[in-house]
Amino acid sequence: MAQVITRTHAPLDVRSRAIRTWKVIENLFWYIVLIGVAIVAAFPFIWVLAMSFKGPADPVVSVPPQFIPQHPTFENYVRVWKLLPMASFFMNSIVATASNVILNVTVAALAAYPFAKMKFPGRDAIFYFLLATLIVPMALAAIPSFILAVKVFHYRDQLISLVLPNMVSVFNIFLLRQAFKAVPNDLIDAAKMDGAGEFRIWWSVLVPIVRPSLAAAAINQFVFMWNEFFWAQLMLPTMTNRTLPVGLLALQSGFVSDSRGMAAGVVITVVPIIIFFALLQRQFTQGLSGAVKG
Repeated sequence: MAQVITRTHAPLDVRSRAIRTWKVIENLFWYIVLIGVAIVAAFPFIWVLAMSFKGPADPVVSVPPQFIPQHPTFENYVRVWKLLPMASFFMNSIVATASNVILNVTVAALAAYPFAKMKFPGRDAIFYFLLATLIVPMALAAIPSFILAVKVFHYRDQLISLVLPNMVSVFNIFLLRQAFKAVPNDLIDAAKMDGAGEFRIWWSVLVPIVRPSLAAAAINQFVFMWNEFFWAQLMLPTMTNRTLPVGLLALQSGFVSDSRGMAAGVVITVVPIIIFFALLQRQFTQGLSGAVKG
């Protein structure tokens, strides 16, 4: 009897070991692929970071290329900070970005709720019309937006000119709509039976549940606003009113380019994005996965 049992389970053990071995090989393959993609994606930033520490004796361009500075120095950061009003650039970027993120996420959450949980005529048609606007190039709306900003609202050369035009994000509305749709309707029905209105349901029931998706929307808008260049260059001609991406353009003129200084400025601009994403990385991942499931 013992021999029969052994013969019966031996092929199963071999098959299970083969499956486990194949899974290990498959996982190892994908880890190698993902590590390679990560290295390729991070290489430009690593190159800029290394360039920002190069001294005057280190070549910017050479054959073969010099990755590690032979004479590392912080002088590039000090020079950029003294040459330009970096404190004003930082403050302007922080004020414009923080104000826009709060306003944008609030508007997106308020707009996403009726598209996800309320029934009214033309709901789907309006939503798909909003999605269709994503295919419209931003440059196409630049001229009428500029005319409105200068002739109608008169807010050129003010930070509010960056906040209000970017107050609505169709992508964030879509993201939060998917998150709201994943919330069971039983919770909303229970809140209505307790006498809660629509706004109370949105604030007390749905918003706490979709906080990861709110974080994902906040990160998306933060990265967009912090790196905003085209519209900010049109709206902020005064040096002290500029944000970081536009202000750093002063390091490059028509004939001379301070490559080491620009590299230091790029690092200064990118570091806050990395810190912000690192703090909300878990919520960002959960928010995107929740939106996909929804």
